[in-house]
Amino acid sequence: MNMNKIVLSTLILACIAAVGLTAQTQEQEQSDIEVLVTASRVEEPAERAPAYVSVITAEELTASGQSTLVEALDSLAGIHFRSSSGNSAQAEVTMRGFGENSFGRVLVLLDGRRLNRPDMASVNWLEIPIESIERVEVVRGGSSVLYGDNAVAGVINIITKKGTEKFGFDVSGLYGSFNQNQERAGVSGSIGELRLSANAEHSATDGYRDRSAYRSLGGGVSLGVDLERFSSSLALSYNRLSYQLPGALTLAEFGADPTQAQPGHTSDQAVNQYLNAGLGLALGAGDTWLFDTDASYSMKTIRTDIASWFSFSDLLLHSIAATPKLRLDFDLLAGNRLVAGVDGYLDILDLTTYPDVDRTTTTVEAGLTKATVGFYATDELSLLPSLVLSAGLRYELAWIAAAIAKTPATPFEEAQLLQSLVYDGGVLLAPLPGSKLWAKFGSVFRYPFTDEIVDLYGFLAQPFNTSLRPEKGYQLDIGAEVTLLGLLKLAASGFWLDMQDEIAYDSLAMLNVNLDKTRRLGAEAEIGVTIPSWLELSGSYTYTFAVFREGAYAGKTIPLVPAHQASAQARLLLPLGVSIGTSGDYVGEQYFGSDPENAQGLLPDYFLLGAFVSYRPSYVPGKLEVYFGMDNILDTRYAGTGFYGFNLATFDYEVFYYPGQGRAWKVGASYRY
Repeated sequence: MNMNKIVLSTLILACIAAVGLTAQTQEQEQSDIEVLVTASRVEEPAERAPAYVSVITAEELTASGQSTLVEALDSLAGIHFRSSSGNSAQAEVTMRGFGENSFGRVLVLLDGRRLNRPDMASVNWLEIPIESIERVEVVRGGSSVLYGDNAVAGVINIITKKGTEKFGFDVSGLYGSFNQNQERAGVSGSIGELRLSANAEHSATDGYRDRSAYRSLGGGVSLGVDLERFSSSLALSYNRLSYQLPGALTLAEFGADPTQAQPGHTSDQAVNQYLNAGLGLALGAGDTWLFDTDASYSMKTIRTDIASWFSFSDLLLHSIAATPKLRLDFDLLAGNRLVAGVDGYLDILDLTTYPDVDRTTTTVEAGLTKATVGFYATDELSLLPSLVLSAGLRYELAWIAAAIAKTPATPFEEAQLLQSLVYDGGVLLAPLPGSKLWAKFGSVFRYPFTDEIVDLYGFLAQPFNTSLRPEKGYQLDIGAEVTLLGLLKLAASGFWLDMQDEIAYDSLAMLNVNLDKTRRLGAEAEIGVTIPSWLELSGSYTYTFAVFREGAYAGKTIPLVPAHQASAQARLLLPLGVSIGTSGDYVGEQYFGSDPENAQGLLPDYFLLGAFVSYRPSYVPGKLEVYFGMDNILDTRYAGTGFYGFNLATFDYEVFYYPGQGRAWKVGASYRY
């Protein structure tokens, strides 16, 4: 599909505004969240955040009819998800032109607490029930000074509900193609100074492909107290996710039947259980100072059976974190704000692998530890109420240790200490309410995954790679955001990111190595138009240029990075509470993963069209909505991701496709009171 078709498709979507999905309704506009916390780690007006930030509220999540957080985020500018199963279970997020293992360069937070795992595994997006979410803040661009490891391409902060002034409840249900079903319930309220919120969610599907089913069951509770100078919160959550792994298809298999599982992958599956606990305390004196600290603990048990590769494993992961910080406000010029803190994280992994599913004997017994401590300080100086200068500095240490016993190899113990120093500075001009201009320059870094630095399965030439260095880079962001009369909103940013020492697997050396320099240039833009009580339009576009600058692949395009991505939504508000709408998403061509030479051709581009209709009766107390939706109306056959690799069936290398979901429908209802 060429660019003319992209433009034509977008124009058609805008013109037939009789059908669509938008990021904002009139009712939501009245409750827009004006305060952000992710961009600076303290509450501040959105117009003072020196970054391109998007916010999705609970109201928008409910109104969209989307069943997972992945679906809600995927239409935003600069964000893209890849899935090897064709659904949201274990989907990998990518931002700012990163290809393989891109999820390791995007920091995902739950109420400010890190969800990223230390090993080469993506976040479990289904462990966060949509019913528990108050809002999601997405900050594009590196935030290594504020957050440290993983925050290279962006930060996604999922903020959960903390209770409401009056008691209320939410219930919803959904059913659709491939036996997709989802049931949610939530309640929130307050008793005096005590705030409380609780939720539960079940989600399941048989999957578009054979062996692509998943089932997720979870829930959580949050308690909080807000006093004049003191506040505290306690949050607990649990999730159990079981899912199948359908594998990849050759070109011939993909053409014959994209719904089939990879031959020989008849029993690949996994069962994950997650327990999270978080405690927050804050003490402050008005607008003068604030001290707060968050402490959290999570436990993950992961049982994986990959019979196709004779791999059976049990993983137990304990994660402990403490993140105290201090905010000080001074009467200097038009105002000065200093934020300083310490982030401490400890991950303890116990991994056992077995030769068969019976698990009677072991092949590997490994204990791994990753501990990081980071010290940071940032300062915002307002030269004028509308002109703000900012600067920050962070120093972080990481200690990675491993004790591994293999059968019949000799056991070994090894450890390595890594360190990183990063900085940034920026300027922001906010001449009008709801509008801002900004520029930001700084450095970023990422530490290796434990799997990258430690050989757990016998595939690497060294058991512990002491020569592997942290990734580091330098970025420049510029952008603007304009809101006119509450009817038109424009946001755009351009970025330049030079990386060095990116980590990738070298099949000839049988070792993870640091690559030569790479470069990413790009632009992201969003537009939203609202005509109250009648029409809403929105759209986004992302352009990314990602290349190897030096070394054996100099001048080649980085794999799994589409140059063009676009999304458009429209919604027509009809009388009697009826809305109809459409959405379109385009993802451009990209080179196959594990093909830095660009020798295997391109994974084809694709365009997906969706539509929905909803009904909100005004005569029913509370908020009742009934909706029907269609995804991939044209039943486009496409692969969301693909790799170049070894085929055990033919004992040869070839490209593999991971098919995306075909045409699907869903019907549901939600009620809030």
